[in-house]
Order: sequence, then structure tokens, then C-alpha cells
Amino acid sequence: MAMFGTQENFHMSNLLYAYENPILKEVHKNSFYMFLVIENAAGTVVIDKQELIVNQPQIIIIPPNCINQITFSNNPTGKVICFSATFFSLRYNENRLDQFSFLVKDTKKSLLLSKEKSVFFSIFLDLMFSEFKDQKKEFSKALRSYLNLFLIETERLYNPVKKNNFSMIDEKTAKFQKLIEEKYKTCKLPSEYAKMLNVSTNHLNKICKKTTGETSGEIIRKHILLEAKRMLHYTNYSVGEIASHLGFEHLSYFITFFKKQSDETPEQFRTNSKSS
Repeated sequence: MAMFGTQENFHMSNLLYAYENPILKEVHKNSFYMFLVIENAAGTVVIDKQELIVNQPQIIIIPPNCINQITFSNNPTGKVICFSATFFSLRYNENRLDQFSFLVKDTKKSLLLSKEKSVFFSIFLDLMFSEFKDQKKEFSKALRSYLNLFLIETERLYNPVKKNNFSMIDEKTAKFQKLIEEKYKTCKLPSEYAKMLNVSTNHLNKICKKTTGETSGEIIRKHILLEAKRMLHYTNYSVGEIASHLGFEHLSYFITFFKKQSDETPEQFRTNSKSS
């Protein structure tokens, strides 16, 4: 989070910062969570080639490691909140972030706000922003409490059911997906992750199927394909360099894998992606 010059992996500012910051206007990748709480703005936010139109109050969620670009056409109002998982987990246990359903992979990245909710978040985030700017005694602890409340309110907006249905099965799946993000270059087999999670491969498949509808192998391959597509679209690395970066021993293995998963070669995807 050095791009913000912040302490302890947390940053907060007015949304105008995103409008004026040249880094955010360019295609870039965050290593942290970013929330854009928009009161009034017009423009687009692109997250991994998914374009979100900004024209009304909403919360936009940009998870870590997503390729994104933020473009506004006027002076926007609202707040930007950036934080690392480490900042949050210093007070709350490590798995707590995984219990927020809107932070799970492949969920929608934009939550529209009613007039009442927009006013609520505006008042709440003004208080949070004052805490961040004033930096009084133990302000970091206070910010974590504010952040936890903000995430709870966002969860209520995203998933308004009263009961928290998060279970040990969901927790194990979340840990599995987090491990994939960390180990996908060197570990590509379900059995390798099952060993790290202290479960059998069959059990890992069972819980993945129950929570995501996909097998553990499908989840691994889907993530590798996403990383490959990111590099093909956003970098000028050769297909061979990308294959090596993703941990494929031979270029032919990578091409075969990519074509099987996407029905086109890496070069075909790059050409079609750049022209679309």
C-alpha cells in the first residue's frame, strides 16, 4: 500500500483522490482491498475486464490482485477505503474476512445504495474519516472497529438474511481458495492442497462441490486461467514468458491447458482481447 504513503496498511480519503490520482487512472493491480463508496459520480470502474458503470450511489468492491482502472468524468463525492487483510486480522481472527460473503471470489463487485443507505454510509464514513485524519490515542484500534462495522453493514446490504450460515465447510473452502492464490504457480494438483489443509482429496472435492458447485481441480484451473488471461491482456510478455511465470515446465503444456480451458490458444485470446 506504499502508493498511498499510509501506515499500518490502511488508508482512507475522499473519492476526489481517486479522480485526481494518476496511478488509479492507469491499469494497475492492488495488493489490498479497496472500497469505493460513491455518493455522486459519473464514470467507469473496470475490474478484470468487467466494466462497471458509475452513475448512482453505490459501493464498489475491488479485491486484492484484481487488474483495475478507475475513471471519473467529473468531481466525484464519496470515500475510498483501502486496507490489507493483515490490518484487519491484528484485532480479529484471520478467518473473519472470509465470513463476509461479498468478499468471496466471483461475487458481484457493485452494490447499489438507496437514498437512505447512501445518507447512512455518508454520516458513518465521515466519522471514520475523522478518526483516520486525527490519529488520536489508539486510533488504529478504533479504525479496525469502524472497519468491522462498515463490513458488517455492507454484508447486510449484500446478504440481508439475519442468520449467519457460515460453517466449517465454508471456512475450509475459503482457506483452500486463499492457498490457491498464494501457491498456484507451484501447486496445481488438488492432492497438494488437501495435504496442506489436512483433509483427503475426496473430502476437499466434496466440500468444494457443496459450497461452489465446482470440484477442487476446477477451482484451481479456473484461477490459473484467470491469471493467464490477465497477463495476456495487460502485459506484453511473450506466451513463453507467461507460461514460465505461471509455473509450466514446457510451453506446450501451457498452450494445451489454455486451449482446453478456454477453447482458444493464448495468442488467439490475446488478439481477440485486445480488439474487443
